[in-house]
Amino acid sequence: MNRIAKFSFIKSTFALGFFISLLGTLPLGYLNVIGLQLLLEKGNWATTFFIFGIVFVEFFVLKITAFSAKWLVEQKKILLFIDIFTIVFFSGIAFYFYFNIGNEKNFSISQLQLIQFPFVLGLVLNSLNFMQWPYWSGMYLYLFRTEKIKTKTGQNNIFIMGALIGTFVGMMLFAQTGNYFLIDKKALIGNYLNNIFTLLFSGLVVIQLINMFWKRRKVNLI
Repeated sequence: MNRIAKFSFIKSTFALGFFISLLGTLPLGYLNVIGLQLLLEKGNWATTFFIFGIVFVEFFVLKITAFSAKWLVEQKKILLFIDIFTIVFFSGIAFYFYFNIGNEKNFSISQLQLIQFPFVLGLVLNSLNFMQWPYWSGMYLYLFRTEKIKTKTGQNNIFIMGALIGTFVGMMLFAQTGNYFLIDKKALIGNYLNNIFTLLFSGLVVIQLINMFWKRRKVNLI
């Protein structure tokens, strides 16, 4: 959180939302990897509608967390459920791809029925992204506490607009950059997708486990 305060150029609420969301979107994640493969297989329009679906869900997440941030972070049982569900969800996906390593047919986004409706695919996948709830709740608590955003003003709407555009730009930037290296450099991502997804979701499980035990350890110390 303190890193945000160090960037003096973030003076407007819009830029603050854009910057926070952009930084949160750029790291490797399963939504980014799926967006990249969608671009490789279906092109720019499909990827654009996919990201619009993600942004649509994020709008409601931001609206809700802005009003319930303090309440949500105090609900230890709900946060524990989110942690456990996320670990089980990611573990199941990791095992699926692990047991399919070596198969002649690697995973392809075209295997999903919802590929015909990229916007709906984005809606569904981001609706299952429960990690964003505690993330944005914690972020809002910091912003309200430091008075970078005031709760009873229109600042939050401007912040949300910046955040949504930051998510769109971040995901599109990730996809286009990956497209450049994987297509223009003749890399064959399709041959290694099962391995990539196995490592990706296994890594997410490990990170989530560390976060969960770290949070419980802090609670016990208090």
